[in-house]
Amino acid sequence: MLKPNTLRGVTLIELMVGLTIIAFLLVSGMPSLSVWLGNAQIRGAAESILTGLNHARAEAVKRNTSVRFQLTTTLGNDCALSTSGTNWVVNIGASTSPAGLCATATSDTTAPYLLQKSVATGSSTITINAGQNAVAFNGFGQQTSINPGTTPVSAVTISIVPSGSGTCLSSSGTGTYRCLTIQVSPAGQARLCDPSVSGSASSNPTACI
Repeated sequence: MLKPNTLRGVTLIELMVGLTIIAFLLVSGMPSLSVWLGNAQIRGAAESILTGLNHARAEAVKRNTSVRFQLTTTLGNDCALSTSGTNWVVNIGASTSPAGLCATATSDTTAPYLLQKSVATGSSTITINAGQNAVAFNGFGQQTSINPGTTPVSAVTISIVPSGSGTCLSSSGTGTYRCLTIQVSPAGQARLCDPSVSGSASSNPTACI
């Protein structure tokens, strides 16, 4: 049996020192945690958009008809097409817009013929910048015009970057966040690339063209 004078607790000074050390470690680790979280949100949004593009292309080939992918402001019936939209919708028809009808149940027999829809990101700390708000694919899996006779087919770039004061990591090593870019070629191939990676796409698959 231990004697009473051998039992010892933590003094107030020791407790304060311990809490101070824990607080210091938490504060010093916050910048790294913030960057990690931002990079995870950027990648999550990029992979969601890439999934939507690949789904639209696959449906176009499977159905042998034009299928369209677009970025939208919301997934409700107040939705509008936007090059900075944080949601995406896939529907049948190269020139059929789902604007104002995004809450419609998915159906390939009822207008606007929605096939799939999803949130790309719910974070306000990242921004999506697309060269155009919609991309359409034909039955061969190639890009086709969303406005036949008006808008020619061209390569489309969608960038996912931090909002506010955040900066993208550059090839020289400056910057904070690892931003990502999706490139859609006129042939219909959608690929994810890292603009901070130097070199050609043939020598480094993660480099942007």
